[in-house]
Amino acid sequence: MNGDRSKNLICLLAMTSVFALAILVDRFVAQASWRYVAYGLSACACLSLSVLMKKPLSDRPGSQVLDQLGDQADPLLAWESELDNQRAAMEVLARQLDQRHAQLSQKLIAFHEWSEFPVPIDLDDGVAAAVARGELPSDASLEAFVAKDRQTIELLESEAKRIFENILQNKYTVDGVLQTRMLRQEALGIAESVARIYQPDAQLPLMETSAEQIMFAASRVCLQTLVVMDELPLNVKQMNIQSLYGYISKAVKAYGVYKKAKPLLDYASGAVYAGRFALGANPVTTGAMWLLQNAGKKAASNVAGKYFNEQAMGLLSNVIHAIGFEAAQIYGGDFRHRDSNWIYGVELVETVNHFQFDRESLIAALEELGALKLRSEYDRVFLYRCVAVGKSPDARRYRAHVLLSDEQKQTVYLRIGEYLKTHYAGLDVELIEQWRVRLRKHLGIKA
Repeated sequence: MNGDRSKNLICLLAMTSVFALAILVDRFVAQASWRYVAYGLSACACLSLSVLMKKPLSDRPGSQVLDQLGDQADPLLAWESELDNQRAAMEVLARQLDQRHAQLSQKLIAFHEWSEFPVPIDLDDGVAAAVARGELPSDASLEAFVAKDRQTIELLESEAKRIFENILQNKYTVDGVLQTRMLRQEALGIAESVARIYQPDAQLPLMETSAEQIMFAASRVCLQTLVVMDELPLNVKQMNIQSLYGYISKAVKAYGVYKKAKPLLDYASGAVYAGRFALGANPVTTGAMWLLQNAGKKAASNVAGKYFNEQAMGLLSNVIHAIGFEAAQIYGGDFRHRDSNWIYGVELVETVNHFQFDRESLIAALEELGALKLRSEYDRVFLYRCVAVGKSPDARRYRAHVLLSDEQKQTVYLRIGEYLKTHYAGLDVELIEQWRVRLRKHLGIKA
């Protein structure tokens, strides 16, 4: 029992004793004057005791030590008061830190997204100096990677054929139920086959990469797949895995043989991406649904059915290539940017930023960038960002003259030339020619 409680108990007992004495005086003392005196004293005693009960023994309730220390306890009391103030201040800081942590978490997410974009490299000293510093691979290494990239594309085409035949023969279902474990093994098998192209000596290539790389690759595959799904005429994003597989399986069986479906499984076909900006976010606007709803003819249904099947084939192709491309990105360096479509996109952005574009030319450039068959959706966002802020994507670093074949170089050059002819016909001819000379130098095209 602390000091204040003991004091209060003593005061209560004293008040009880005073009341008892007053009662005794009232019963056994005959003179009224003595009774009045007893009443007065009892009232005064009770009043004093009640005041005493309200007053604590010390500034710290229940502290017998401080009561004994008296004035010597003042520094200790001041110190404890300061601690209370500091505790309150720390609570405020803790709440602020929580808010700051939440803000930093959002920034960290954004940082990881931006980290998908090409790392800036100082090219003021030239590409050769960047190669010497180890910031860029040598031309020989780049040529070796390009050769392995071709092997990767050929491998993915053969895997697409094999998976097509397996779906056609219902090898991924048992009693009509999809075996998701088999699909997972297929994905791991594709990734490992691609990894062995770039690291043939690795015993377990999938186990020799970091968790960070795997997580980034998984996020890119998910983004790529979601973008493709968003372009499909059906709301396949809301389908379960069984229904989604049924959607693809129906399309596979509609073609029957791989030869008929191969153009839609070819990564370069661009069946899913055509007209992204011109036709809107959903390819339904191409007219398939209109035919279904308004024509009501068997021929129209066949056209719409063929359209849906093409889109399903595009989805199958994109999933296969997304898995393979991410494996190539992990084990084969900068795989995403060793591509003619990427080179064209970079040179187009350089062209748009070099000349003062108007609304019409800007829209045309965005449509071109939107329809490109890039190996990662993050790269499309990067090109959009470069156009928005007028930033150069550093076309020199990619060394198109090493990456591209002569045919690809000519294709990129002619497409850029067509864009210049269409949207910058009124500009100074000499300025246009200077830009063409620069472009030929980047692409390694002789005059």
